[in-house]
Amino acid sequence: MVGHLSKMAVLIALALALGYILAVVPNVEAISAVSFFSGYLLGGRSGAVVGGLSMLLFSIFNPLGPPVPAVLAAQVLVMAVIGSSGHIWRILAVALGKAELLAMAFGALLTFLYSIAADYGFAVAIGRWRDPLPVIAAGLPFSVLHIVSNTLIFGGVSTFIVRKYRLRTENEDR
Repeated sequence: MVGHLSKMAVLIALALALGYILAVVPNVEAISAVSFFSGYLLGGRSGAVVGGLSMLLFSIFNPLGPPVPAVLAAQVLVMAVIGSSGHIWRILAVALGKAELLAMAFGALLTFLYSIAADYGFAVAIGRWRDPLPVIAAGLPFSVLHIVSNTLIFGGVSTFIVRKYRLRTENEDR
């Protein structure tokens, strides 16, 4: 139990460190990838906790200031979903193969979901909750770089994880 909590704490710290390091690059972040692969490594529930807590802490202590509550809630909720999705990826990657391509698809889809949710949270904050489409549409150009970068990050990290897992499996077979 303590070892598992320690792993979660290390992953949260990694997500925060990468979040602050990449904060200077607009729409490029690694918190999603750390959250996603924590779900792969530790299971869906732990991945959700790592994702949600990482985003909560990053957003609250953002040097530019915390987001409005509706945006914060959307960010934390979707990052928890991203964290738990890593466990689903693990199951599907074994069943379907093509783990790297599948991770890239997850990265694109989950980042799109994150962007829509955060933009909807902003629409709620400015009173456009009944007609959020103009707000969401205005945010889409900014989301494109985020989606592309996360797709590539998820693909790169998954390649590393799959190779490491295969090497460990080969060594255990000897």
